Amino acid sequence: MVWAEATPDEVIAAVRRDESLSVVFMADRVTMQSSDRALLTCDVRAEDEDLDPMYYQELIGTRPPREFRSAPGAVHDVHANLSIANMDFEEFAEVASADPVGVLRPL
Repeated sequence: MVWAEATPDEVIAAVRRDESLSVVFMADRVTMQSSDRALLTCDVRAEDEDLDPMYYQELIGTRPPREFRSAPGAVHDVHANLSIANMDFEEFAEVASADPVGVLRPL
């Protein structure tokens, strides 16, 4: 119950110490209240590890996504593909955003 009321930022700050982690999946209030049980999927990388923020602001216009929702059946796909660098976090977030309710489904 220690993490019951923790914010995503608090969880990310705690797990960021583990350099082998690139993503964390959290079951929050939205997860528990949705029929999909979609987990909050958060990028653990420190923002200073990303490309220069001015690059995004000037050339792309938006910062890279830091979170999206994943159906439980998609968690393995995300973890496995990020682990072997087959896909990056932004690609998964883009697929999730294309879903009618914004949830990444199993690939």
